[in-house]
Formats: sequence, structure tokens, C-alpha cells
Amino acid sequence: MNRILALFCRPHPGYANFKVYIATCTVIAAGVFLVLSFLQPFNLGDRNILDNPFLTAALYAGGSYVTMLINFVWLKFFPRFFSNERWIVGKELFMCVYQMMTIASTIWLINYIRGVFPPNIHGYLGMLWVVVSVGFFPCLTAQLIRHIYFMKKRLRKATAMNISLMLDKKETPAEADPQFINLQRFIKPIDINTFISAESKGDYLVVNVSNNGSVEELTISATLEEFEAENTHFEQLFRCRDEFIINKNKITWVESNAAGYKLQLHPKLPSVFVSGEKAVELKKRMDVEKYA
Repeated sequence: MNRILALFCRPHPGYANFKVYIATCTVIAAGVFLVLSFLQPFNLGDRNILDNPFLTAALYAGGSYVTMLINFVWLKFFPRFFSNERWIVGKELFMCVYQMMTIASTIWLINYIRGVFPPNIHGYLGMLWVVVSVGFFPCLTAQLIRHIYFMKKRLRKATAMNISLMLDKKETPAEADPQFINLQRFIKPIDINTFISAESKGDYLVVNVSNNGSVEELTISATLEEFEAENTHFEQLFRCRDEFIINKNKITWVESNAAGYKLQLHPKLPSVFVSGEKAVELKKRMDVEKYA
């Protein structure tokens, strides 16, 4: 039981990127079209439109595709819920079930208009069984390919970034004059070499600073946008996602999984997730191609 729960909690690529969602829906719809047009399951040949299996398969696959595109509205309303950082295998399975139910509604409506399925709950449940039987394998195949592809790709890139860290990590030379971060609403000066990260908490910032091997947490009345604007001259500052700015020089290790990358900054701090949009910039900053 614990192994099953652990499997459901494994990170899985989310849907923060519309292009990724479109590609996934296209693969699933193409799989449905191939199954319906060539295999003709559940006596579909008896219900072909104009006795043309390809036309029938195109109508059903097209209806499924349009339904999945309409479902994207949930991703627009709740982007954080579907983000790579929060997405897991369990959510993906729930998403597949929801997609099957909405697709079954669309296909049942098409067949009801055609007069080939009864307009009652038994007709809908029958159509749901057909949709699950036909669409589950293409859906599972698409998600499995997607999971393995991103896991292998990100593992390879993370390995290159860790090699970069091990080979290029050098002691920062002592500065004659310490360089301090600009925090207009904070009296105590913070040296850039001790700064670890800043996290947005509404109108406040939680700033983590290294202090003799430990971490000092400071709460400041400022926004992350203000902090970023006041410190653009520090090249080592990197906004890894909307709520976080880190000191790139404090990265000690890069973790990877199918959903993305996490950065270890300090043994006493949790790893920080990198958003999909910022992953490209991270790889460029760490000169991944040099070690890939």
C-alpha cells in the first residue's frame, strides 16, 4: 500500500505551459483516431458515418480533441494547481479520469444526435465504458512517454549542472569593500556573499542569510519586485520562479525529476523549485552545454 501511495506522489510534468498541453492532447487524439479507424472496436463498423470508418474516427477523435482543449480553462483559472512544482502522478490519473468523463459526454451527445445511443444514464455509462476502453491506452502511452522523456532529459541536464558546480566552484576572493544588498526598509546591511534567498510572502519578504554556518531568517516589509529592481546590478541574483530570488553562487547541488529541477542552497533550507520558464535561463547561466 505504501508503495502505491509513493507512486501516486511521484513528481510528474504539469501543464503550466499551454504548448505542452496541446502536444499531449494531440498525441491522445491521434491515438484515438488510429484505434477507431483501424481496429473498429465495440462494433463501431455498424455505426460508421456514410460507411466510412475514417470519417467516423475523425469525428470522434476531433470531438475528444476539442473537449480536451475546452478543459484547458481549468488550467487558466488555477495555474498553480497544475504547475510542475505541484503536479504528481496521482493528480495526472485524476486528470485522465476527468478527461474521459467529459469526452464521454461529448461523444454521447454526438451519438444521441445521430440516434445511435439512448438518451439516458445507461446510454451515457455505456459510452463512458467505450471511451475508457478506447482512450485509456493512448492516454497512458502519452503520459508514460512524456514522463520518461522529461525524466531522462532533466537528469542529463542536472548532471551537467552538477559537474559545472564541482569544476567551477571557487572561493570568492575577499572584497576590500563589502557589497551590500539594497534594502531601503531594513537597517541592518546584508553582504551579497552572505545572501542566500528571498521569498515573497504577500507584501513581505522572507530573506535567508548565512551566518557562521547557520541560517538567519529576516522578515522585511517589501515586495520581491522592489527587491529585484533595487539589486539588478548583482549578476548572481536569479529569480528561479515568481516567488523566489536566489543567490546563484550559493547553489550546492541540482536535483532533478520528471517535473523539473530543485536547487539545494543550504543544508538547513529546503530545496527551491525552478519554474519551467526559468529552467532555460538556469541552464544558460550554469553553462550546461559545456559539460553536456
